[in-house]
Amino acid sequence: MEKYMVILKDCPLYRDYFAWKNDSPKVAELFKKIKELYGIESNEVYISRNCFKIVPTQNDMEKFSSIMKKTSYGEFKKNSEVSKCWMKGIKNIENIEKPQLFYYFNLLGNKWKEMLFDVEGKLYCSIKSDGDVITPEFATEMKASEFYKIIEESEEK
Repeated sequence: MEKYMVILKDCPLYRDYFAWKNDSPKVAELFKKIKELYGIESNEVYISRNCFKIVPTQNDMEKFSSIMKKTSYGEFKKNSEVSKCWMKGIKNIENIEKPQLFYYFNLLGNKWKEMLFDVEGKLYCSIKSDGDVITPEFATEMKASEFYKIIEESEEK
């Protein structure tokens, strides 16, 4: 089953999404600062409060091998200066992860794919699941054609 929805304002999902969107530049700036400070080449970081982990380039692997965990690819040891810098910076940013629809919709026990994005202050989502997807009170269902038209028009801008 696949459903397409617009999320109504003043619900937790809407507030959480825009709080994340507001804070995501802070996370990007923190990563940029750490990259420059320590000479990290990679442009990809796993956003986490628990560790600092990148998708390392070959040069990163060589340069930081002594302070990266051997058991977790791209993860810096917690006691490394790089990791401590990340942990210190990230604790001051409240919303670091994009909201996952699993926490707002009843998707337990099912496989699903989700899409969540905004256009001009409106929040849209789609859920494709092998189980039933019930449209909650905080969302209004829409046609797939309308949903994809919004995506196409936003990509043209």
